[in-house]
Amino acid sequence: MVIFAEFFHSKQWINMFESKKESLFEVNSTTSKNVNFFIEKGLEKSAETLSGNMALKYATTGNVLVDQFGLIGSYKEQRAFDAIAKDCEAAWAFDRRYAVLFIFYLRTIVRTVTLFNGTGSKTPQKGAQLKHESIMRMIWLYHKEKQVFLDNIGLFVSLGSWKDIITMLQYDLAYHGWKNRVLDWEYLGKLILTGLENSNCSELIKKYLPQLRSNSKCTTVEAQADNIIAKWLCSLLFGNNESAANYKKYRKLKSSGTAHEWQKLISRREFDRIDFDKIHGRALNLLVKSKFLANHNLTEKYKAFVTNPDKKEIKYTGFVHEVMDFCTKKSNIFELADYEQATVNKQFAELVRKGGESEQTNFIVVRDTSGSMSSCCPGTALSCYDVAKSIALYFSYFLKGEFDNCWIEFNESAKLRQWKGNTPCEKWFSDTSNFVGNTNFQAVINLFCEMKDKGVAEADFPSGILCISDGEFDPSGQLDKTNVAVAKEKLERYFSKEYADNFVIVLWNLQNRYYGRGKSGNKFETYGNATNVFYFSGYEPSVISFLTSRIKGAWELFQEAMNQEILNLIKI
Repeated sequence: MVIFAEFFHSKQWINMFESKKESLFEVNSTTSKNVNFFIEKGLEKSAETLSGNMALKYATTGNVLVDQFGLIGSYKEQRAFDAIAKDCEAAWAFDRRYAVLFIFYLRTIVRTVTLFNGTGSKTPQKGAQLKHESIMRMIWLYHKEKQVFLDNIGLFVSLGSWKDIITMLQYDLAYHGWKNRVLDWEYLGKLILTGLENSNCSELIKKYLPQLRSNSKCTTVEAQADNIIAKWLCSLLFGNNESAANYKKYRKLKSSGTAHEWQKLISRREFDRIDFDKIHGRALNLLVKSKFLANHNLTEKYKAFVTNPDKKEIKYTGFVHEVMDFCTKKSNIFELADYEQATVNKQFAELVRKGGESEQTNFIVVRDTSGSMSSCCPGTALSCYDVAKSIALYFSYFLKGEFDNCWIEFNESAKLRQWKGNTPCEKWFSDTSNFVGNTNFQAVINLFCEMKDKGVAEADFPSGILCISDGEFDPSGQLDKTNVAVAKEKLERYFSKEYADNFVIVLWNLQNRYYGRGKSGNKFETYGNATNVFYFSGYEPSVISFLTSRIKGAWELFQEAMNQEILNLIKI
């Protein structure tokens, strides 16, 4: 670690994105090697730490990429470039190929991907949908291995958005100014011009072209950066002279785009011409939550659109907790208008469909409802409790099996629960749990053992649990063993060896700051190559589909998540 630290800090470019400019103008690898048993046990001992409730945990699994895959939830907040670069260097040193694939996985939006040549993926590609983190990692990659960046930036845009390039340029200006830019603007400019000539993506690029404004209206460094980028693109398109005629051509080009027609109608106050089917999911969600419909007499028009029985889904590209946010602010279903319920139910249905087919499992969802779950999830305005509830509800539709509609609540004790109702909204409000008490993970296993003692046949039990929690468990009862280790031992005493050996524990870690500055969930239950213990994190639950019956360890799970159609096209 000392050698690595010295190597890392010798890279002067790491500090390039440390502080933004106050103003831009005046306003007027290789895989880790095997170690012997002595070293392995020594490293395991060194990794020991404690949960916020003083249970034994590990600060690392011993595998850098498994760690980062299990900490994705903490990347939703906009981290500093220095912290991101440290993680990138560690991943690169461990395995350079997977370090690169992971960057693209972090950006991947869950959808069927269309490439520049018109071809694309046969199935929805799945990833973490994290914009800032992945863009900053791409900037790191540019300086680490520029050719890999240049060879694959097109795929990155396809998995994410054309706006990502504009964002990279904005960051470059905001932190360095025009004279000290560090990215290859010539190459990225040519890429944008090529995209504008491509019918498969030109309309989207027009949508994301930054607006031209007068300098006096650009009061933030971000607005100033966008204005500089707009003028630079104008010069590439129409000639390197700042003329009113060229600016007019640029504005005409941007306004000719059809991907943002609904926004143009709003700006022209032509509200009666809005086609709700052409508004992208997140924007539609926000419009319905606001007073926009009522203020412009569009409520009845939207109601007719969204309650149409022939419309089973409404498009949505985002996270399930964003859809369910309608419900988090209400105490019962009757506080939601019928068109609001229809919006939730049909956007939820879209997310489940895009999740694709999952392997049938007999897992049961376990949901932490302890007091620490009241803390806010990083990068969101929702509590861990509400995010966990949203993800658990999604799994009740996505995971097929005997227990798909059941879940176990645990805090100081554990109770079996069941979703009631026919729609996501109805099921949401059927749950009357609340966050309270401690985080007694052993209560879940104790519930299994109690049911076995009462005569429930082993064949009727779940084959695994999918635990959504901040991971800050109570002590296991044995100071020298983690909760997962003690859970396995209990299962071996009460169940057959075959059942205990094959029992799967999936830990979906939600990070928060309930216990102080450090993030909850940034710790692990196992060290080394543990069997049938897996780590997920973040806000995109459809990625659980990567966990199939043939996957036996957390490292295999990571590799499976990286094995997707578009990720396999990346050149390294």
